Amino acid sequence: MRTPVTTPLTTSTVAARLGLCAAALAGTAATTTDANATVVSFNTPISVPNTFAGVYINFLTGASGITTGAVPGWDFGPWGSSGALSLFWNGSPANSNGGVAATTSGPYLDLGIGSVISSASTFSASAQSAQAAAFQTAGNHILGFRFFNENTSAINYGYLTITTGSSSGFPATITGWSFENSGGQITVVPEPTTTALMSLGALALGALNLRRLRREQRKQVH
Repeated sequence: MRTPVTTPLTTSTVAARLGLCAAALAGTAATTTDANATVVSFNTPISVPNTFAGVYINFLTGASGITTGAVPGWDFGPWGSSGALSLFWNGSPANSNGGVAATTSGPYLDLGIGSVISSASTFSASAQSAQAAAFQTAGNHILGFRFFNENTSAINYGYLTITTGSSSGFPATITGWSFENSGGQITVVPEPTTTALMSLGALALGALNLRRLRREQRKQVH
C-alpha cells in the first residue's frame, strides 16, 4: 500500500504558491491583450448611433465612421431599425462576414465565456431587427463573428463585447473585440479587467489565509 506524500504547509510554501497563482493570472491577462500575438484585440469604445446609418467598423484596422466611404474595407455596421438595435454586415466578398447565430437566417446568439468561434460555427448576415433580439435588452453581451481579412484574403474569427440599454438595445456601445488573425478558431475569454480583478481577489484571499496560518503557528509556539 502506497503512503500519500504530503508537503508541510509553511508560510514560505503558501507565499510561493500565491506567487505562482498571481503570475499565472497575470500571464493570462497579458495574452488576451497582446496585439502582436495571434489574437488581436481592440479596446477603444465605439458608440452605436440610433440611426439608419448607424456606424461602420473595420475589425482589422479598428477604423470606424458613419459612412461606408469613411471606413474602407468595413466589415460590420450595427444600426437602429425603427429604434431597435440591428446588425448589418458587408456582403463583399460573399459569405465572408456575419455573426454567430442559431441558423443562417438568425437569430444572433449572445455567447458566454468559453464559447468557441470557428469555421464550424453557424453564421448569419440578417439585417432584420427581430434577429438581434438577444442584444436589445439592457446588459453586457458577446457576439461572435467572422470577417474577411483584406491583408491575408482569409476568413478570420472573433467576438465583440457590447453594452446595451433597455430601450430596444439603445444606448449601445461596442466596448471592444478580439480575433484570431491566422484563420484559426478563437475562444471567448474574460475581459482583461475581469482577469485582473480575479487576480486581485486570489491574492487577497491568499493573504488572509497566510495571516491565519501565522496566527496558528504563534499559538502553537506559546
